[in-house]
Amino acid sequence: MRSLTSGQNVGIGCWRRNRPWPRQLWTEHGSQGYTAPHMEHPDATSRAFLLGHLTITIPVIGVIPLILWFGSYMFGPDLLLYYICAGLALGWQWYSVAIPRWKKSFRKRGVQENEIEEIQRRSGLLWPGASLVGLFALHTTVAAVCALRVGPWLVGRWFGWILPLSGRTSPLGFTAYSDYYLQHFELVSILPALAVGYVVCRYYGKLATWAWTLPTIILSYKLLTFTDPQASIFVSHLLSRFSYYFVTLRLMPTFTDLRGSDPIRLAQQMTVVGPFYSGVAYSIGALLEDHKMLERIMRRIFAEPEPEVFGAEHAGAESTVDANEEAVHEEKVSEPLF
Repeated sequence: MRSLTSGQNVGIGCWRRNRPWPRQLWTEHGSQGYTAPHMEHPDATSRAFLLGHLTITIPVIGVIPLILWFGSYMFGPDLLLYYICAGLALGWQWYSVAIPRWKKSFRKRGVQENEIEEIQRRSGLLWPGASLVGLFALHTTVAAVCALRVGPWLVGRWFGWILPLSGRTSPLGFTAYSDYYLQHFELVSILPALAVGYVVCRYYGKLATWAWTLPTIILSYKLLTFTDPQASIFVSHLLSRFSYYFVTLRLMPTFTDLRGSDPIRLAQQMTVVGPFYSGVAYSIGALLEDHKMLERIMRRIFAEPEPEVFGAEHAGAESTVDANEEAVHEEKVSEPLF
């Protein structure tokens, strides 16, 4: 073999020192793993950290105040907690979509899975419990939207589509539409949420049965802190706080005529009681889907009757009865006519 010169030995030594050899890691199962050579460079790791926070952390955090501002500007501050839930739900959706893409960029460069998890942990992008918070916020938001938006939208479609097709003349004006909505307030708050909860639970079943929690807490707080301004200090009305919220006003007040209605009370019923109805109905719908109640009912309705199967004892009894009947018939035939 040819011997290497001193210059060649020095060059190989420098090449070995400068080459980013893979670093050995001992996993929790005792086996050796290797990190990718290019991830040993601190600049590459820093760029990965910066890219992760720019594309994941900042959008997730920034969407919450954005939803708060938009909701308060459009619908007022009465639904503040639901705006927070909507922001958390959107942030979790973005996090659940962006994290796999961020990890995929490392896999394309040959980084091992255990090293990706370590990079995610060190960079602060591993958020324990994010899925639980996001799913709870998602179901709470969807249930509230059913009461605040889906119900009125369905009433509008009833006036705009169904009544004209049936040949009936629908009442004109916002007042007639609003009165119809208030007169069917419980139905339009419960039925859409029941159906939506059943459908959504098919895809996001975890924590779907807990959509009632936040609306119940809000309603309980309102009931505990309620003071009736029209109540006398000498007469206590125990049920006045419940009737204030649960006895729904059936006429929508206008700017020119209150029509015997209380605008503040009506707003409380629409923003507190409505989400409570829809939250409970949404949870019941999710519970029904969790137990596959609709499939069970459909199977019972359309199931074909099973053929009756007789055992050996029934078959022996039937053959004995048939033999006795034949013997009696032969005796009657053999008897003389005179």
